[in-house]
Amino acid sequence: MFSGLGVTVEAVNVDQPTALEMLRKGEVEAVVSVAAKPVSIVAGFDPGDRFHLVRTPYPDTLSEAYVPASLTGADYPKLVRGGETVETLAVGSVLGVYNHPKGSERYNKIARFVDAFFNQYDKFLSPQRHPKWREVNLSASVNGWTRFRPAQDWLDSHREQDMASQSELERFLDEQPPGRVADREQVYQAYLKWRQARANAPGSAPRTVSAARP
Repeated sequence: MFSGLGVTVEAVNVDQPTALEMLRKGEVEAVVSVAAKPVSIVAGFDPGDRFHLVRTPYPDTLSEAYVPASLTGADYPKLVRGGETVETLAVGSVLGVYNHPKGSERYNKIARFVDAFFNQYDKFLSPQRHPKWREVNLSASVNGWTRFRPAQDWLDSHREQDMASQSELERFLDEQPPGRVADREQVYQAYLKWRQARANAPGSAPRTVSAARP
């Protein structure tokens, strides 16, 4: 990243709390955090009048490894003022597994994990969970990688239900009173409760789908 930005650094690898304490003591000039925002240890850091987030514009030299991103006061209220936005860089995260032979014990264990994780993924979208869960794309592809077969099978079997879920979400948003749709997060959480209530209604067929976030 630094090479692509044309910045020369002397890197020191330590844990985040230690890094921030070193920054406070003047033992390092800056701290880089590579984690899903918001990071609690960073959000809790008090910058006072001495520290701030460094704006990092997205250069073309990093197009293959990084993507543009931004930080706001909603992410880090102590570090970003009001409606300001701080440009930064981001990388994606991939959940990968070893390609064990089909039918082996370890293959079957991973297959059971996929089934449990995918079928209960909606639970990670609740407000008490980390906001990054709402950005996960279970059907995303990665160049040069092949999806684990049971995961692909699960996606194939739920494709029609996912499309129905998207239509359901759009219908729910259309039913909201004017002005309410502006708060997308509040509406999305209301939608999850609405869908769960419909699923539990008498005569409703059980469904397991992954909701598409607006």
